[in-house]
Order: sequence, then C-alpha cells, then structure tokens
Amino acid sequence: MNLMRGTFSILLLALGLGAAEVRVIKVAVYDDKGATGKGVPCVTEIMSRTDDIKITRLKGADIAAGGLKGYDLVMFTGGSGSAEAAGLGEKGREEVRDFVRNGGGYVGICAGAYLACSGFEWGVGVLNAKTVSSKWRRGQGEVKVEGEAFGVKLTDRGVRYVNGPIIKADVRKELPGFETLVSFRTELAENGTPVGVMVNSPAMVRAAYGLGRVFVSSPHPEQTAGLEPLVEKAARWVARSKGPTEELWKRLEAMEVDKLWLPGAIVDWKTGLPTGQPIKDAKSKHTHCSQFVAAVADRLAIPLLRPPEHGVVGLANAQSDWLASDAGKKAGWVALPDGVAAQAAANDGRLVLASLKNPDATRPGHIAVVRPGAKDAGLLAQEGPDVMQAGGTNALRISLRKGFGNHKKDYDQIAFYAHVVELPAGK
Repeated sequence: MNLMRGTFSILLLALGLGAAEVRVIKVAVYDDKGATGKGVPCVTEIMSRTDDIKITRLKGADIAAGGLKGYDLVMFTGGSGSAEAAGLGEKGREEVRDFVRNGGGYVGICAGAYLACSGFEWGVGVLNAKTVSSKWRRGQGEVKVEGEAFGVKLTDRGVRYVNGPIIKADVRKELPGFETLVSFRTELAENGTPVGVMVNSPAMVRAAYGLGRVFVSSPHPEQTAGLEPLVEKAARWVARSKGPTEELWKRLEAMEVDKLWLPGAIVDWKTGLPTGQPIKDAKSKHTHCSQFVAAVADRLAIPLLRPPEHGVVGLANAQSDWLASDAGKKAGWVALPDGVAAQAAANDGRLVLASLKNPDATRPGHIAVVRPGAKDAGLLAQEGPDVMQAGGTNALRISLRKGFGNHKKDYDQIAFYAHVVELPAGK
C-alpha cells in the first residue's frame, strides 16, 4: 500500500465509511487488435493512482459477448482506429453503441477518437463527426493547443500528436453536435496531407450520445508530461453518476398534478391553472396529459414537443411521433425496450416517459411520467411501473395499467423513452 492509498483508507475509517460504501468507477480499457503503443499502459497507470477507479482490460471478443455490462465507461487508446474496429467486429461495435446509448461513457484518444466518429462505416458512431480529409498521415511530434477541458486550462500548451484525426461536424440528423473544448493552434502536415486544416480545428471535444457521454482527444494527453490528470478528469466526466432522483421527484411532486391540469377545463399548459376560457366543444373531455408532460420537460429544460410548436389538440399523439423521430433522438431521448428498463432508468434519476399513440388519429393518445419504484419483474409484467399523470384521472401515483386504462386494447403498444436529467438551478 503506497502512502496515498494508505492515507485514503485511514480517512475512510475515520469517517466511519467501509470500502463497500465508496462508489468505485469501473473502467473497461480495450486491449486488443489495433491498440498499440504506449496508450494502454499509460491510461492504466494513470487510472490506477486512485482508489475509487478500477481498471479492467478487455478483448474485442469480451466486448462483443456483452462484457461491458457493469462498467461505467470504456476507453479506446491510440494505434489504428480501423484495426480496433476490426478487433471489435460488427457485434462488438454494436455493443459499444448500446453501452453508451444506455448511459455508459466513452473516452477515445487518437485511434479511439477515429473509432468514435460517425463518418466511417467501421466507426462505432457515438460522435457526430468526420475527418476533413482521408489523408491522415500528418506526422508525429509536439503541437500547440489552446482551450480548457474539465478545469485544465491549456494556453499555448505543447501536447504529443501522432496522426490523430482532424475532425469537423458530420450531418447525422439523429445525433447531437459536439462541443469543442480544446483547439489546435499549430499543425503538422507531412506526407502530402492538406496544409492549414489543422490550425483552429478541434483537438478535444465532448458530446452526448443517448444517455451516455463521449470525450475524444486527437492528441495524446496521457503521453504528455503534466497533462495526465486531464485523462482522469475526462473519465470521471463521462462516468456519469446516477441522476438526482430524490431532488427530481421533489420538484415533480411540487407541480401538484393531482390539483392542477384537471380535466374538464381549458388550462394554461405551463401552470395547469384554468384559463377561464369557455369550452366550445361540449363533447370533449378536455384532458391534459400531454400539456402536463410538456410542462415537466419545460421546467427541467429538456427538449420535448410542446406548445406553441404544436397545439394542444392531438399533442400526445404528436409527442409520441416526435419521441420516436430523429429529432427526438438528436434531443437526447432514448427508446427503452420495456417497463423493466423504464423502471430501472427512472430509479437511476432519468426522466422517463410512457407514451401511447392512438391508432385512430382522430382520438387522443396518452403520455405519463414513470416514477421510481421497487416492483419485481412479476409485478411489473402485471401492472407496469407506477406513473405520475394528468388525464381522465390525475394522479401523483397510479399503476401504468390503470393510468392507461382508457387504452386497454393498445396497452402492449406503450413505448418508453428516457432522457438524462441535470436539474436547472432555482426551478
């Protein structure tokens, strides 16, 4: 036990905390075909300096067989991006995509940055990016960069570069854009590669992909003296902890859907208060499930189809279409396979919606917010997770089956979608 680890353990004992109570970030490092050079040893050494990060090296076959389950993030280091893709195989690349889409993190350095891009048919496609030129042998040496990544400021800072990707935005409609953290300020342009394209282009970027986070670096901070901490900080950022479940539900319950957005009156979609506007269509029940869900998303600053982009009539059906569309995917909504996955996502602090489009376009659909809960698989199959909803019955808590009771024939067609929650301050 070195001094740092010993001090850390003594501190835990002094605080009365056992090792099991410390959240350990589990990192899978790809160590197989294409991952050559110093990358894997360097990141392993960097990550091993702290007690709350555990490193495991995985082969492509391990990942293809579902081996990322239980990890917080996966890392791909330098070498050859296309060779790493071959080492994963088609199934392995699909596993990586699914892992990140469902909340895992991705860190890619040099070859791993190439591998992340959507612009290659062999890429895993978790980053909406492509290279500016197919000529990639730009050379190796020190280049200057500028920017800030996870609190590490880089001003006219030299960093090791070895043929890393020079990227620009791709045009994948279903993927969000990336944020440039650090840019190149000088360039290498050997072997007939285009001159001028590297300066001011992205060197390090981050992005969302589904419920997960992605960070890629074209140069090598893990092999640059003094920049090693940036790699650990990036790993901690992509290893998103569970969402703010308790605070989220305090806020949602404070919206008092059992007292507002009540049926039988025209309401303000944001507040749920009756507007006093006279009802012209006496046959309409004037329920407000979609307006309530729109108000929830609005208060959480989460994109969702809402007024005035769409009127309140037929809004639940329109929201169902939007959630399943490229626009919904680009906005960060992830389709979940069933009520079990929906319950798990809600328990992890995600905003989870249960949505049903009425097969009769002239009739209203229904939409509700899935609550955290502890139902077992049998009970979830029987009655579904509990939801909060407006509608024919407004409820702080009601089972999915009862809440969607007016749609019994189409109950099996309910779709579930989850979105990451980062609570806006003061709302």
